[in-house]
Amino acid sequence: MASLPQDKIDDAKQVFEVFDKKYESKVDAHHIGDMLRSLGLAVTNAECEKRGQTPKPGTKTITVEEFLAIYSEFFKMPEKTWGTYEDFMEGLKLYDKESNGLLSLAELSQVLVAMAEKITPDQLDEIMKSTDTKEDSEGMMNYDGLPFFSVTYVH
Repeated sequence: MASLPQDKIDDAKQVFEVFDKKYESKVDAHHIGDMLRSLGLAVTNAECEKRGQTPKPGTKTITVEEFLAIYSEFFKMPEKTWGTYEDFMEGLKLYDKESNGLLSLAELSQVLVAMAEKITPDQLDEIMKSTDTKEDSEGMMNYDGLPFFSVTYVH
């Protein structure tokens, strides 16, 4: 079984149970990345697909033992494998043209929808609504410390 501390195994089992929608001790492999992100790992879908995540739901299921093995593999990786919250915030400064802590919400939205780990416009709208992220009268938002980035990028 996975070589994880007991508290991490317990956390992983709890997350697995939440994603076990049919109470069959199986989870759709499409949700591997979501489960790992729920456990605080900033994994990419590409990395998860290398370890069994399916691009579309309904094609494969995994057991808790299989999930624990995947979680263990990611848990052992250094944080720098994916970058840190600080790396992400540093990247946002590229869009802060006046170095005043503000960036265009429209530009940020365009980047998030078009980047390699794409999110859909609907997912972006859902994140914006759930974090109450709004632009000011000039279409700008202060990106430092907003809940949007805590939800978007687990750290």
